[in-house]
Amino acid sequence: MNIQLDNDQWQAGSTATLGDILADLSERAHARSRIVTTVMLDSRRITDRDIDPHLLQQTSANYRQLIATSSTQQEIIESAHGAIERYRSVVVEEGTSLANQFRMGVQDLSSFDAWLGKVADAVEIIENGQKRVGTQSQGRAIAEWIEELLAARHIRDTVRMADLLEYEILPRIAA
Repeated sequence: MNIQLDNDQWQAGSTATLGDILADLSERAHARSRIVTTVMLDSRRITDRDIDPHLLQQTSANYRQLIATSSTQQEIIESAHGAIERYRSVVVEEGTSLANQFRMGVQDLSSFDAWLGKVADAVEIIENGQKRVGTQSQGRAIAEWIEELLAARHIRDTVRMADLLEYEILPRIAA
């Protein structure tokens, strides 16, 4: 079987399993600080949902070629810029709604708890996408304010929670 990762090509032995080949492919990409982003097995696109024990146990003799492409983490983040910005906007809109509810005295924190999971995802995206040498990352700054927010949540101080959201956390997520 002929294997291609970006511009590199090599042959796999006919007894090699697809599991072994995919592991080797991943290791080669990782060695170049890259992530495999697409895999075509013959003319069929393979996604993570297609990878199951049956497929992994098949031998390369059943196929002609495997073509894969890879990208750096930064390239992936840059290509997802529009989606990331939309996600940040959703998190900010939902946070603004929560702050308004807290100001009106709403004490039900279940939607707030669900929203915190989205904030964690947003902070991870921000942290991965904005590495600046010598300065505190925006993600770390948000995380520190989240600690304050959780302390206010613990004592059910919804006014403080609204203030932290409105003045400290949401502007940093939106930036």
